Amino acid sequence: MKKERHNNLIKFGSLEISELMVLNVVGEIKKVEEFLQGQATSDISILSNHCCQLSSICNHKGQVLADFFVYKTNDAFKIIIDRSLKDTFINELKPFAQFSSIEFNTGTEKIIGSISDQKNSNGMYHFNDEYQLNIELKPGTFVLKDEITSEEWAVANKFQGILFLDKEDIEKYRPLEINFDKLRVSFDKGCYRGQEIVARMKYLGVDRRKFCTFIAKDVFKGSSDIKILGKIVKIGNKKVFNAIVKKDLISEILKLHDLEEVI
Repeated sequence: MKKERHNNLIKFGSLEISELMVLNVVGEIKKVEEFLQGQATSDISILSNHCCQLSSICNHKGQVLADFFVYKTNDAFKIIIDRSLKDTFINELKPFAQFSSIEFNTGTEKIIGSISDQKNSNGMYHFNDEYQLNIELKPGTFVLKDEITSEEWAVANKFQGILFLDKEDIEKYRPLEINFDKLRVSFDKGCYRGQEIVARMKYLGVDRRKFCTFIAKDVFKGSSDIKILGKIVKIGNKKVFNAIVKKDLISEILKLHDLEEVI
């Protein structure tokens, strides 16, 4: 049985996500969609107006170069991406964009993330039985209500298995290692860079590792059997983080004294 709202660490509300920025993908709409469909790991064709999805781009070896949200509004596409990954994204895609007369420029909107138990499809990118996560673009005059902290936002994403990469993570992982295969990759769409390797790992590889979310006491010092991914979030008297572990070691890892829950 799940612990109630994962130890009551989830709080409903919104925040402005200052580390994210908007890139407008400028060009004829059909060409933009075809371009993104041929580069991103997600299925751009299923996006409706005012909807967004988790996505990423890979190199030819199937290693993830950048992760981001694709947002469609008013028949235009926008990329919402960490500021530290912007240059990587543009530098990788600009040579291909030029063939379709597509350019990138910077948007001015505020990026608002929200955690809610309300069913609102606008900007919704993931949900579970307890809450949904939304990203919306608002004008600069927008004023937040029911504001939450960046730690509360990070925890809500980690509980749903969503990892956001840091700049130092570029070209370190393939999608199946970091749960991107479940959240950011379509295996039914056409080709994108690295697609053959990603698909081969999915259907022919032997997966001996598991991507998990950990809740630990704040005194937890880590373990050589736990490969922590991304930032450790300190919230209250707990630490929450994503990690990769060997499947045959999970039962032993669960016995660690300062570990409370593995999701």
